[in-house]
Amino acid sequence: MRRSFSEELSEDREFEFGGESLQFRIFHWSETVDLLDTKIDESLVINEDGSYSFRADTEWCIKNIPDFLDGAENKAKFKKIVERKTNPVPRHQIAELYVWLRQQVQGLPTPPPSSAGSPVGDGGNGSASSAESSSTAETSKA
Repeated sequence: MRRSFSEELSEDREFEFGGESLQFRIFHWSETVDLLDTKIDESLVINEDGSYSFRADTEWCIKNIPDFLDGAENKAKFKKIVERKTNPVPRHQIAELYVWLRQQVQGLPTPPPSSAGSPVGDGGNGSASSAESSSTAETSKA
């Protein structure tokens, strides 16, 4: 059977988040490899005492999610969603959205946390992402 790669790319890129419809974009291959080759600085989500910072992790996700969204309108919608105090989106959904968008763009699933509690990588280059691993671990305990 002949595989049609073009048809695979025409899949619906629309998703719902916080009651709004948004679209993610398809990355140029060079953006994807840059994402795969980037190791996230774990000091961004670790407090001075060595404890994990949910605030820093969530703020990091909020800052980076717009990179995955298609166009200014989707970025503005996302900003409004995460800023609203009425009917807010929970922290774990923000973290899950980042992981899901990264998976959609790079085409490599992020594996679930291991039972040993080791950091979860991005599924392709052996580097650990604190935003991905801790967010995934946090949400899987709920």
